Order: sequence, then structure tokens, then C-alpha cells
Amino acid sequence: MPVRQFDSAVEASTTAARFILDKLQSTLEAKKRASVVLAGGSAPWHLNAALLGFRGEIDAGLIDWFFGDERAVEPESPHSNYRMQMETLLGPLKISENRIHRIRGELGAVKAAEDYRRNLTDFFSGPTAFDIVILGLGPDGHTASLFPGDPSLSVDDVSVTISVVAPLKPHVERVTLTLPAINTADTVIFFTGRSGKEAMIHRLHSDSAGALETAYPFESIRPDSGPAMWFIYGSEA
Repeated sequence: MPVRQFDSAVEASTTAARFILDKLQSTLEAKKRASVVLAGGSAPWHLNAALLGFRGEIDAGLIDWFFGDERAVEPESPHSNYRMQMETLLGPLKISENRIHRIRGELGAVKAAEDYRRNLTDFFSGPTAFDIVILGLGPDGHTASLFPGDPSLSVDDVSVTISVVAPLKPHVERVTLTLPAINTADTVIFFTGRSGKEAMIHRLHSDSAGALETAYPFESIRPDSGPAMWFIYGSEA
């Protein structure tokens, strides 16, 4: 499994951003368009800053931007992944509204999931097939809003579902891409800090051959196109 580790967030972000830009350039050359799924949480702040540093190298207006998950909150909420990405990446890149495909959490989780599902079906004119999916990692092994023990982990017939177990504050329902929607992506990237997630990262290394029984949601991310790429920052204790 391709795992790259860095002492600093800056070094990890720069390397990951370069990797993403290279993937986008090859995709745009082949298809003249590209689709990217953005992550929530705090780690993307570092990655987004690095991506902005490369803004002159690619036409971001040819890229459609999606979200891996969202809380059932208003878009202006400080807990909104959409708000965070608008402030740290999409706004500074001046991406046009029609290229941003947000999850409308203000509708409530059930209706927002249905709305986003229709959006994806219309965009892809069939099964969901993202070019790049960027994910984070939680201390409990969750990724997107796929939490341990949540029924969403078993959903395999649609691209979007709701998550009801989410143990993190605020305790609201969430909307998330399903495992099949993520695993059909051409490229999947995990970007995460090490702090607080040492047990998960140790398990990642222990399962380098993919032989361990799947116990945590991140271990079910096994893209059809090949292993996910990991960028991890922070010194080992």
C-alpha cells in the first residue's frame, strides 16, 4: 500500500498537492474535464493552502468539485464542510457556482441525500465515477461520514446515504458517499495528521498486504483501480 510519511504538515501538503495536480493535468488532457471530491475536517486546511500555491498551473474552472460528506446544517454554519472548503479553497480559486456540487445539509439528512444522489446521477449520466476522491481519517477509523457500526457501511446499492451514529459534535445526522461510490473512483487519496490516530496508522502499516480482517471503515476503502495513496504528517512518538 502506497504510504508516504512526513514530519511536517507543510511538507506533506506540498507533496500531496503536487500529486493531485499531476493527476488532474493527465485527466484534463484525456477528458477535458475532471471531478474531485473534497474532504471535511481540519486536515484539508493544510492541503488547500498548498493547492492554492499551484493555482497558476491548472485551469480550475474545468474541474467539478464535490463533497464526500456533510452535516445536516445550514451552509453558513461553522460546522459546514461546504463553508470550510469555500473559505479555504473554492472561494480563493474563484470557482463558478455551477462547478460546485454541494450537499444541501439544510434540507435535513434524508432529503439532502436524495438531492445529492440525483445530482450525481445527472452529472455522470449513470453510475458515479469520480476522478479523484480526497479523504481524511478519524481517530476511530472513520472516513467521510462512514463511522464504525453505522448502517451506512452496508449500503451498496446507492452512491449517497445518511449516517446516524456519528459520535462527534455537533451530534447531527450526516450525509455521506457510500463505499461503492468511493471505491469506483480512479484515484483515492488519504491526507491526515498522525496525532491522535496512531492506532489506526499502526494498523494501516500492519495491513500493508490487505490481509487483516476489516474492522474499521477506512479499511473498506479499496478502490477498484488500485490502492489508495496515503499522505501522513507528524512525527512518531
